[in-house]
Amino acid sequence: MKNGEHSNGLALLKKYLEGACTAEEKRNVEEWYLTIGEDTLPSDDEIVNDVTELQKRLKQIPERYSSTKNYITAIAASLLTFITLGTIVYFQFIAIQPSKQQLVLEDIAPGGNKALLSIDGQTAITLNGENGGLVSNSSSLGYKDGTTIAKTENIKTITLSTPAAGQFQVVLPDGTKAWLNALSAISYPATFAGKERQIHLKGEVYLEVAKNTHKPFIIHTDQQRIEVLGTSFNVNTYNDNGQSYTTLVSGSLRVTDTKSNHEVVLSPGQQAIVNGKDHIEVKTNGTEDSYAWKDGLYILHEEPLSQYALKIERWYDVEIDMGPYGDRKLSAIIPRDAKLSEVLQAIELKSHVKFIREGRRITVMK
Repeated sequence: MKNGEHSNGLALLKKYLEGACTAEEKRNVEEWYLTIGEDTLPSDDEIVNDVTELQKRLKQIPERYSSTKNYITAIAASLLTFITLGTIVYFQFIAIQPSKQQLVLEDIAPGGNKALLSIDGQTAITLNGENGGLVSNSSSLGYKDGTTIAKTENIKTITLSTPAAGQFQVVLPDGTKAWLNALSAISYPATFAGKERQIHLKGEVYLEVAKNTHKPFIIHTDQQRIEVLGTSFNVNTYNDNGQSYTTLVSGSLRVTDTKSNHEVVLSPGQQAIVNGKDHIEVKTNGTEDSYAWKDGLYILHEEPLSQYALKIERWYDVEIDMGPYGDRKLSAIIPRDAKLSEVLQAIELKSHVKFIREGRRITVMK
């Protein structure tokens, strides 16, 4: 945005979030953020420092997004709005004086690389989270560092699952890459035989499917059948609010509601919402936020505290009771590597609620 337009910046940003901008206005908002320097930011030194740090972090997002800039610019525009409103939630800014309740409690760290592996339904074993994820190929199953766990010659089905406060990566036999969020699971054959590559998943998983036009990739969930030839997308089946979400980053997807048999074909940037009705809702705005978790960020746009609380519970292995404040809305960018106390302080700062923590149970102070 040009200097003369700053006085109208807030109105334009609100228009951007509402999806009412023209293509030129949208481009101006996004390009302004990507080129801002300290001379164009508010005078608050603390905010300036935080924005500079977060810019560096955003530029480290994997190259696959930079060709379209959809992912980076969406985050950038979101952050710009928070700056304009005078508040930014970032790990340096969050580091404020702890409350009295938090001073006497040991802090809770965020989740990390944790997973269980079950082969052909046998008792699950705990995987080493420091060996770089799991890799399946035609002859063996092992860690990315080359350590072998088992030979796959006589294996039929492999199931990888994550506990609360866990996440994990896996490379499937065809080269498809999958990132599992907390309380998620993926089951797949040791070898993709036959005319299709079929897997089952629960929870939330981000996938980059290896392209094979002769062998479609099929995903089965409790509510959906998803067919893809080669693409990147996020599947969220937590069903937190009675809905499942499939968000397409690149390529093409066919999503089918297994109960109603209604189906839609998604284009990049679209999200299919399965909600138990006789049709699938398709969303086209703000879909990038749904898979920011994979790159270490929670991006919230007017999200009810009750919904964000569920994400906190899974990632920190805690219980949260928002009481009568669950409908309050929160807009923020919060790193997933922040400690629990920092996250709670961020919510207090933005939503004007106060928390009491007893062990792993958190309630809103009345």
